[in-house]
Amino acid sequence: MKVDTSTPFALLASLDRESRRVNREYQRDSSSGWRGVLLAVGEFRFLVDMEAISEVTDPMSLTHVPLADPMVLGVGNLRGLVLPVFDLGRLLLGESLAGDSSRQRIVVAPQGQGMAGLLVSRVEGMRNCAPHQRRLEVDVPEAARPFVTGGFDLGHRLHPVLDLNRLLNDTGRFAGLETAEPAEGQQQAVAS
Repeated sequence: MKVDTSTPFALLASLDRESRRVNREYQRDSSSGWRGVLLAVGEFRFLVDMEAISEVTDPMSLTHVPLADPMVLGVGNLRGLVLPVFDLGRLLLGESLAGDSSRQRIVVAPQGQGMAGLLVSRVEGMRNCAPHQRRLEVDVPEAARPFVTGGFDLGHRLHPVLDLNRLLNDTGRFAGLETAEPAEGQQQAVAS
């Protein structure tokens, strides 16, 4: 943007033109709607903001974490990144994912200072949602309710919007992880 500063009036006129241009771009971008990824978690489907997902990958070889909560599937190596992987069914709904493992995917998303992997039943693709399709009230299981921020009516079905950031940064969800008791003859490690 070239700003004419020769006179106060010219400066104001230049700033006004630039402001109108930026406003037009903003309105064009905001009218295009919201983009999300449709994920299946067991029998339920959730939309997740595309900006909340770093990538989607095939299931990987995982190293079991002894004494971890059942929602922790293990840790994997994603291009040198140690990635904890959680069963999103257990994490969100309290039910393990079952079914066709060939369609399962791992959704990678930021968690705290790192990343977390979430195993989902399948990824059904990207959806563009217009503002007029937004709904505030959606029917979801009680366990998922704190992490759902409305939904979108895509004609054939109302899809709830899952806030991954809220879920993965819920200290209550992760701080209360119960560890299994060690088997007879095993000792627990003690920090010194």
